Amino acid sequence: MAIGPEELTGSGASTVPTLNGHRKYHTAETPYSLPSGTDESEWHRLNAQHYGLKAYWRGNNAGAKWPENPKKILEISLGSGVWAMEVAEQFPGTEVVGVDIVEPRMKRSPPNFSFHRLNVVTDTWPFAPETFDIIHCRFLCMHIPEFQALVKKAIDATKPGGIVMFEDPDLAIKSDYRPVPAQVALFFAVYHGFHEFNGVDARPGPKFAPLFKASQKFSEIHETAVSLPMGDWTEDQALNSAGMGMRSGLVDGARGQSPRMFQFGMTREIVEGMCQEVLKKDNKLHYDMYFVWGRKRSICM
Repeated sequence: MAIGPEELTGSGASTVPTLNGHRKYHTAETPYSLPSGTDESEWHRLNAQHYGLKAYWRGNNAGAKWPENPKKILEISLGSGVWAMEVAEQFPGTEVVGVDIVEPRMKRSPPNFSFHRLNVVTDTWPFAPETFDIIHCRFLCMHIPEFQALVKKAIDATKPGGIVMFEDPDLAIKSDYRPVPAQVALFFAVYHGFHEFNGVDARPGPKFAPLFKASQKFSEIHETAVSLPMGDWTEDQALNSAGMGMRSGLVDGARGQSPRMFQFGMTREIVEGMCQEVLKKDNKLHYDMYFVWGRKRSICM
């Protein structure tokens, strides 16, 4: 059960301004609790996740059947920018557009890539219907309120026959071998309490496919739920690669939470208690990551 702010405000509030004060966070009004893509440590964290998932899928398409010659691709929420950069290099004749609140610190920017500043929660949606052949969105919906509206906008902005991809977790840590450690449960009670207080569903993954289906705009819909190990303890090396990347993402992300999370009741002790339990291979913790893609009907209903 999530903990509310009334249970979590305490005498530690006076120390909040010094927590992670050296990190770079979004200045826009947003419940996003992690550093921005311009923060060097966050850049490395996001890349660890990207390369882990890329190794698992053996590419950037996450199982989706892309058009052979897409003309225009959109990535919503660039993060470190690595996915968009690699896709732009994969398709040098394709216009690749990336949007985010801040421009990430990309090592290189292919000539067919362009960045546009966009707050998907507060800004007017700038894209006309049926603009893109591929739209990709990963690790965003778990951080924003009313993510369903963004899914609808993405579907509308996709061309008939085009591909829509959404990827996010059902962020509930599980163990098949023993009870989830109390320190892990406490961290996520505070984490989910913070997000619920801000109107954010941090477990959107299982909700994408039903939203796609309800739109009645797809000729095919595919959902893959991958149970990601927090470590390399499975016999599947590709899964271990994804798990190690995502474990790094979880641990480094927890340690980099914004001061607002600490104002809500998070403490260093809670964070480190969770991280140490996640890093113990014997706990064999995991959570489900959802990869959902659909092909838009050539003639929409």
